[in-house]
Amino acid sequence: MNNETKRLKDIIVILKKYNIIKDRSPQNLRLMVEELGPTFIKMGQILSSRNDLLSEEYTRELKQLRCSVKPMDFSEVRDILLQEYACNIDEIFSTFDPNPIGSASIAQTHLATLKTGEMVAVKVQRRNIYQMMTLDAKLIKKAINLLNLDKAFGNIVDLNSVIDEMYESAKEEMDFYIEANHVEEFNNNNKDIVYIKPLKVYKELSTRYVLVMEYIEGNFINEIDILKSLGYDLEEISSKLADNYIKQALDDGFFHADPHADNIKIYDGKIVYLDLGMVGRLTSKNKQLLNRCLIDILKNDSSDIAHVLGLMNTNSKQIDYMSLICLLYTSPSPR
Repeated sequence: MNNETKRLKDIIVILKKYNIIKDRSPQNLRLMVEELGPTFIKMGQILSSRNDLLSEEYTRELKQLRCSVKPMDFSEVRDILLQEYACNIDEIFSTFDPNPIGSASIAQTHLATLKTGEMVAVKVQRRNIYQMMTLDAKLIKKAINLLNLDKAFGNIVDLNSVIDEMYESAKEEMDFYIEANHVEEFNNNNKDIVYIKPLKVYKELSTRYVLVMEYIEGNFINEIDILKSLGYDLEEISSKLADNYIKQALDDGFFHADPHADNIKIYDGKIVYLDLGMVGRLTSKNKQLLNRCLIDILKNDSSDIAHVLGLMNTNSKQIDYMSLICLLYTSPSPR
């Protein structure tokens, strides 16, 4: 039995186990996605922010896939670190917490202390993740074509393009050298922004599969009651976060592309962006178009917005401009 046949058999067994047709509860869906593995977890993470496609009870449940995925056993983590460092972890770290502080689709993160006394977050990639996601993406695309799902959903979304985009994005996330470079580029772009705290990366201790970063205490941006009790002005935080995102997109053309609540903290009066595995880049042309689009949004000019979005479109499929204009026209106006 080859790998493709074996993986397909495993997927069918899991689908039967959770019987999603009979039990459509959000929890059952989330548990099924978790057991199906990293590729499906990644898709679930994307769907967790799509309130336009799923009800709130489903998106709320799927949000748990962002950092609450079943963790690897510590013995496996230790083996990966031994393979990457070619020495025992106690030769690198004075302490290493075996219980992860976060576990996601591609990696999980542990608290550790360096020999110098600095507290760090150690991100360890799951074993064979690249091979599994590559195989899963191939199987999902095959299923889309066999079941003619691309035709059924063609007017709504290009499923093959979605899978390709997710896979390309995940490939970047699976190389921690790339993420380390993203952090350095982000820090350089924001070095003059006093309310942004740079995130230190220990590149000398990082590899393609292990990333060692400064551990940031602070509070997550959605811990509203705690932030209020500490005296933070939530409107000021919101304003600065919006200003900085506009700067990232329109000025830098390089922006954090996974800005959910578990990836943004407030520490010592500053905003800290965590996890720069996913970033976005805009060409000079698209930066200008995005700026024009924002102006059109403020003017509530649906026709011009549709035109600009069409110019920014990289999909080969023809855009139905009239449907897009109608959709924009019926959307709530900006306040």
